[in-house]
Amino acid sequence: MEFIIMIKLFFINFGGYICLEANFSDTDRQPIPGYFQWHEDTVASEFLMCPNSCQQQITKGRTFAGNSVTTRCVEYSRPYWITSKSENLIGSLRLEPRGEQGFVIVPGVANDTLFNKILYQQGNLNVFPSSLCEFRNIVDINFSQNQIENIPDIACLHILDTLNLSFNRIERLTNTTFRVFEHLRVLDLSDKKIQYIEPNTFNYRPGSLMKILLCRNFLKSIDMTNLLLGYSFDFIQLSNNHISEFTNELDFKFNLSKSGGNIYLVSNQISESPNFSKLGLTLPILFSIAFRYPINIIDNPINCNCKVEPFLEQFKLASKNFVEMQNHTCGHPPFLRGRQIFNISADLFICNISMKDKCPFNCSCFEQPSRSRLVVNCTMRRKYRLPSEFPQHNGLDIDFSHNLITVFVYRTYLERTSSIDLSYNQIKTVDPFVYGIPNINNINLKHNSISQIHRNVQLFKNERTVQFGHITITCSCEMKWIQVWLENLNKRRSDYNFITCLIQDEVIDAISISQFCTVEKTQSTVQYALLILLLFVFISLVLYLTMKYEIYLLLRNFKMPNFSRFNNFVSLQPTRFDVYSSFNTENYNIMKWVNTVVVPNLERNGFKVCLPPRDFSPGGVQVEQILTEIANSNSYLVILSKDYLKSQFQKTEWNQIWAHYKSNKCRRIAVVNYDILNSSHIKDRRLKAFVRLERTFDFCNYDNKLMDNLKTRLKSRT
Repeated sequence: MEFIIMIKLFFINFGGYICLEANFSDTDRQPIPGYFQWHEDTVASEFLMCPNSCQQQITKGRTFAGNSVTTRCVEYSRPYWITSKSENLIGSLRLEPRGEQGFVIVPGVANDTLFNKILYQQGNLNVFPSSLCEFRNIVDINFSQNQIENIPDIACLHILDTLNLSFNRIERLTNTTFRVFEHLRVLDLSDKKIQYIEPNTFNYRPGSLMKILLCRNFLKSIDMTNLLLGYSFDFIQLSNNHISEFTNELDFKFNLSKSGGNIYLVSNQISESPNFSKLGLTLPILFSIAFRYPINIIDNPINCNCKVEPFLEQFKLASKNFVEMQNHTCGHPPFLRGRQIFNISADLFICNISMKDKCPFNCSCFEQPSRSRLVVNCTMRRKYRLPSEFPQHNGLDIDFSHNLITVFVYRTYLERTSSIDLSYNQIKTVDPFVYGIPNINNINLKHNSISQIHRNVQLFKNERTVQFGHITITCSCEMKWIQVWLENLNKRRSDYNFITCLIQDEVIDAISISQFCTVEKTQSTVQYALLILLLFVFISLVLYLTMKYEIYLLLRNFKMPNFSRFNNFVSLQPTRFDVYSSFNTENYNIMKWVNTVVVPNLERNGFKVCLPPRDFSPGGVQVEQILTEIANSNSYLVILSKDYLKSQFQKTEWNQIWAHYKSNKCRRIAVVNYDILNSSHIKDRRLKAFVRLERTFDFCNYDNKLMDNLKTRLKSRT
C-alpha cells in the first residue's frame, strides 16, 4: 500500500514540474500589485518579484553605493510564491522517521501546489534524505539545528531558493557545493563549525545567491574571492568568527565594475590592515571597494597605525553614505582605543620603529604617512654624536635637540632626511657638505656655539631654511656673500637668523658688512701699501746682506761710472805690472802650472806679470812687498784652490786685491777655479760671488781657450 502511495506522489510532483514553467509564465499576464517581475543578466532566477519603489532613483538611505534597480532589488526582491496572495502556490513537506529507512518525506494536505518547502529542526538528522529528488519543486529547505556534516549533490533541486543549514556540524565548504543551485538566493550556514571555505565558493555564475549567512563559525581567514563577489548581492554575514587574515590563494584578478554588496565582519579578530598589493588590490580597486562594498568591522581590535592611514580619505568619503562605517573604532594603540576611526586626525596613524629596524638606542622612532615622514626623536638623550645608522626610510625627520653634540658631521642617511633639529647642543663645527644635500628642507642649529659659517650655506635657497638663531661669527671683508644671503632670507620673511659679525675688533650686523668694508677700504689700502713697502725694504735688506757682493759684481759689469757707492775715488793707472798673480805658492802643482804655462804665455803676449816668488826681493818684508806690488798692478789673476787663503799672507794678499779692485773701476780680476769648487765649499763671500755668477774660468779647459779667455779678461779698461 505504501509503495502505491509513493508512486502516485512521484507522478504528481513530476507532472507539477513539467507544467511549472508554463504556469509561472502567467505571472506576466497576472501582475502582483506593487511588484514587477525582475530580470537581471547576472541573476538566473526567474521567480523574483521586486517592489515598484525600487524603480525610483533613490539617492539617500541606500544600503550600499549606487541607485540602480539592481542594487535595490538584490535587497528587497522576493520569490513569486511569497509576494503572491494566490493560494495553493506553495505547500509544506514533512519528514518522518521510518526505522531502517531513515526519514521519508510526507506531503502536506495540499499536494497539488506548484512549489514546496520542507522544515525539520532540532532533530537528529545527520544526512539529507535520499528521497528529496522526488520533489523537484522544493524551493525552501530548513534543516537547521541538526547533525548534518556534509552537503550532498542535490542538483535535482534546481529551483531551490532558500537553504538553511544553521546549527549543524559542517566544517568545510568546497567551491563546487553550491554551483548546481542556480536559483539559490538565501544561504544560511551560521552557528556551525566551519573552519575553511575554498576560494570562489560563492563567486559563481549562472547563479542567484544574494544573502549569505556565515556568522558564529570558526573561520580564522577568508579568501577575498568569497567577499568581493563579481555580482551584486545583498550581504555576506561573517560576524562573530575568528577572522584575522585575508587571502587570495588563486591570485584572482578582480573586476568590480558591476558588483557590490554589504560585508559584515563584526566581532572578529581583525587588527592589522592587510597587504593589499599581495591580495591583488590596486588603488582603483580599493577606491571601488570603498563605495561598492561597505565593510562593517565594528568590535574588532583594529590597530589604527600607519597601514590604515593611506586609505583613510577614500573610506571617509565612502562612509558618508554608509552609517555603519562611521561607527568603526580603534582597538589599538591604547591612546586611540575606543575612538571612532574617521574622527581621528590622520597624524595619529603611526607605526613604531624598533631598534631591529635601526632606530637609535634610547630613541623613539615612528612612521607617519600623513606627513610622508619617519620621525626619529632623540631629544634630551645625552647624545655626544650623530649615530652612523638610521632606519632605511625616506623623509627622515630627525630631532636631536638638547644633547651634547659638538660637531655636525655628514652622514649618508642625511641624503634621505627632510628635516633635522640640532638646537640646544654644543656644536662648533658644521660639515660644509651638509649644506649641499638637496633633500634637506630645514636645519635647526639654534642655541649652539657656532662661530663660523661656510659659504656653502648659500645652497639653501627657495623655501629651504637653515636656522642659526642669534649668533656672532668671525667675519672678514671677503665674506660679503653673507649679506646677499641674509637679504634673500629677509625677502622670504625669514626671522630664524640674527647674525652679527666680529670684524677688526668691532661687532656689526652681518647684513651691513658691505658698508663697513667700504668705509675701511681707504685705510686698508694705505695699510696694504705700507705693508708692501716694508716687505720690499725687508727683502732688499736681506738680499743686500746675503748677496751684496753678487749685486756689486753685477752692477760693476753694467759699467755704471756714476754709481757713487762703488766708485768713491779713481786711482792712477799703475805702471810697473799689468798682472799680479795670487795663488798658494806651497801647492806644487799650481806653482808648476803658473811658472811653466801661465806666466810664460802672458809675457809672450806683452803682459808684465808680477810673480811673487820670483819678483819679491829676498829678505824683504813680505807684507810690505804685497801691498806695494798689488797697488802697482793693473789687473789680478787669482788661482782658486781648496787651500787658497790658507795662510795669513794669502788673506792679506786677497784683501788688498779686493780693496784696489773696488777703488778703481778700471782694474780687473780673473779667477781660475783650479779645483772646480762649488760655491757651497767656499767660505769667503767675495770669491763665492764670483763662483755663483759664473765669473770664473774652470781649470778643466774643455774648449782649450783658457789662456785666450785670461788675456781678454786681464786687459785694462780704457
